[in-house]
Amino acid sequence: MTKREEYFLKKIGRNIAKERRSKGLSQLDLCSIIKMEKSNLSAIENGRQNVTSLTLLRIANAIGVEVKMFFD
Repeated sequence: MTKREEYFLKKIGRNIAKERRSKGLSQLDLCSIIKMEKSNLSAIENGRQNVTSLTLLRIANAIGVEVKMFFD
């Protein structure tokens, strides 16, 4: 993975975490809603795991934002 790709994944992960926290949700809360293991969500939020488009959609729906918010 290139440095640019690493930066991209970390940026998306930070934005997911930021939006999740702004809605008052813990990782466990969100995982319960979208039926995901906490370790997977943690890996996504820390940029260690490439998130799929469907997972992004599920996360966005669960916290009430548009998927595009994760890319800003």
